[in-house]
Amino acid sequence: MTTTPAAEPAKPASPTDAKPTDKPGPTGTTRPSGTTGLAKPAGTTALLAPPANPLPDWLRIDLVQPISAALVLVAVGIGLLGDLAVRSGVVGVAGALLVAATSAALLASGRLRTKQSKVLVALAPLFGVWLALRSSGWLLPLDLVAAFGLLALGVSLSSGGTLANLPWSELMARAWHAVLHAIVVPESLARLTAAGRKRRHGTVTWAVVRGMLLAVPVVLLLGVLLMSADAMFASLVSFDLSGGIVVEHVFVIVFAAWVFLALVRVSSAVVPARVSSSGRRLGAVEALVVLGSVIVLFGGFAAVQAVAVIGGAEYVQQTTGMTYAEYARSGFFQLLWVAALTVGGVLVLRAVTDRREARSARRFAVLSAVVCGLTLLIVAVAIRRLALYSDAYGLTMLRLYCTIFAVWIGVVLLLLIAWLSGVRGDKAWLPAAAAGCGLALLLGLNVANPEAFVATTNLQREATLEPDTRYLTSDLSDDAVPAIAAQLPDLDAQAREDVLQRLCAVPPQERYVGWAAWNLSRDRAAAERAELC
Repeated sequence: MTTTPAAEPAKPASPTDAKPTDKPGPTGTTRPSGTTGLAKPAGTTALLAPPANPLPDWLRIDLVQPISAALVLVAVGIGLLGDLAVRSGVVGVAGALLVAATSAALLASGRLRTKQSKVLVALAPLFGVWLALRSSGWLLPLDLVAAFGLLALGVSLSSGGTLANLPWSELMARAWHAVLHAIVVPESLARLTAAGRKRRHGTVTWAVVRGMLLAVPVVLLLGVLLMSADAMFASLVSFDLSGGIVVEHVFVIVFAAWVFLALVRVSSAVVPARVSSSGRRLGAVEALVVLGSVIVLFGGFAAVQAVAVIGGAEYVQQTTGMTYAEYARSGFFQLLWVAALTVGGVLVLRAVTDRREARSARRFAVLSAVVCGLTLLIVAVAIRRLALYSDAYGLTMLRLYCTIFAVWIGVVLLLLIAWLSGVRGDKAWLPAAAAGCGLALLLGLNVANPEAFVATTNLQREATLEPDTRYLTSDLSDDAVPAIAAQLPDLDAQAREDVLQRLCAVPPQERYVGWAAWNLSRDRAAAERAELC
């Protein structure tokens, strides 16, 4: 039978055993300085210890779900479609497909976690489709901005938030958040590659990736042979592989894939940190003085307008040295700037003013509403002057867009008055409402075809004032050609000959060909020119 040796008695602790930094505990024991006397479970030290270099909240870009290999493959497909769109001039079927494919891929990714984010992303193709239907340089850039803006806002709201309460500070925070995620896209790819190396045998997705790497050179080799064997096939898929062009193709593919992965990262991110408001704020008295001064200024302007109307043309000419027509047709651009700056100024002043006292808050709301009401008068004067100017000198796209912008500013002012008056004043719904009205106006412009409207309006003025045929046939795009052709029978012989000569002198644009570059507006314009010329 074996026996276990007895444990050795503990040696008494000597004064020299304790480290110089140790302090006596509450029960006579010793503990390291800077710690408590509470015992910690084993293995929890690393979990409770703070990180060595914690990032501030505004630099936190954590993900709820990492980027997957399948999404990288989708991004490559989006990049190839983006390259096709660029090679086709963007304005065409390929451009519309790029927006639709990006929206569909984001919806199918499963990363959009809220209903609002899904709706916003699904609305993007509503503006992207006009790339295949219109050719106006006044419309399509706005359509692209609207489509990308809906995609970006949709993926940002995937982490939370609501359009009914989206203040400007949170919009800025979300924009900064998206920029950070776009910058660190390569980090996601590096993590994905490292995870793939750990799973050497991998999943089905990684097998697809390896298969694609093997298939690309095979398809390229066989494709080149087929292109050299069949001219029709070559015209469908041909592209230039000369030195600089290859770099352009690679750049566009990488850029489009990068943007898509950035959108995926934002949709997979945690809620972005809010921008903390500054402790120091503008006093209520100072803000009320600013608003009161603006009211006096705008009130004086309104009084001058009333005097001009009552005094008539003779009074205006004696006072300004201008005829009434010249006076009425001037200054509309400056008035629009005044209106736009006033809206921004009221919003900024409200954001920085201390309105915690109820009486000051009420006074601020009343004076702000008065400022907005007087600004509405300025907008009305600007619209009236724009209309008089267009009646005298003809309608142009710039004058039409200024009028539409003035109408939008007027709508925003009405919304701002409602918000300042307390209509859901506790929620920041104004930015979303203003943007929604702008998108509705843009969609209406796409449907109405503004260049056709400008051409029709100017040609119908021909009986009273000779139209500017050079502007109609040179400065307007193919969107206006069918409208011009429809008005030709109503013109006199000289005007008709001038329009036909200028219309037929426009050389056909053969830079972009193929199905990807097809555009309804260009196709209709080409058919009209073929029939007329």
